[in-house]
Amino acid sequence: MRNSKTFDVNLLEKMFDLNSKNKIGANTIAVFTFILYKCEDPRKEIVLSDYQMAKELGLSRQTVITAKNKLKLLGLLDYNRNRGFPNRFILNGNPMPKVTPNTYEIKDKPIDELKTIVESEINTNSSFSKYPNLKQFMDFAKTLKDYSEKLDDLLIQKFQKWKEADWKNSLGRPILNWQSTLEKNINTLDVSHYNKGSSLINLPIIKRPKLD
Repeated sequence: MRNSKTFDVNLLEKMFDLNSKNKIGANTIAVFTFILYKCEDPRKEIVLSDYQMAKELGLSRQTVITAKNKLKLLGLLDYNRNRGFPNRFILNGNPMPKVTPNTYEIKDKPIDELKTIVESEINTNSSFSKYPNLKQFMDFAKTLKDYSEKLDDLLIQKFQKWKEADWKNSLGRPILNWQSTLEKNINTLDVSHYNKGSSLINLPIIKRPKLD
């Protein structure tokens, strides 16, 4: 963060604590640190585009997208993004400014009742959702027998790919049962990623014929 007065060490402590328990990856740490650096005030929105972050960090855009989704899943930040517009990040882990009792009179009961109503509406809406959010997607993936932590980045990329395709497969057909589809495909994620990354390495060597 540029202004040291607004710096809240809780954010970095939270990140390194999470990393000590479950390695979140150097790229994810780099993206989070970059967002902190660009932040003027941790209690305000930070507007950054995927392209800007990728360019300044020397990462691919897909790597940035995977990292910000992982950070959201870990609870370090939240963000909203409309297609064609930059991300609007909100950092988590900072206490909001306290309101002095003399300014407002706050009654506990109405707030509790309002919170219950809001949570009820969220749960109701979620129960009717055909497709999962990222947390639901990852929580289900972790129940599968072929799941391992090394697949986290690939799973986040798969979620993002399906979401951006309006939950259609590579043939353009709707994914009617995402749980079943994920279960059938999870054991191929690592293999397909390896094959994609090594496709250039496996090109055959063509020897030129000798000319007499």
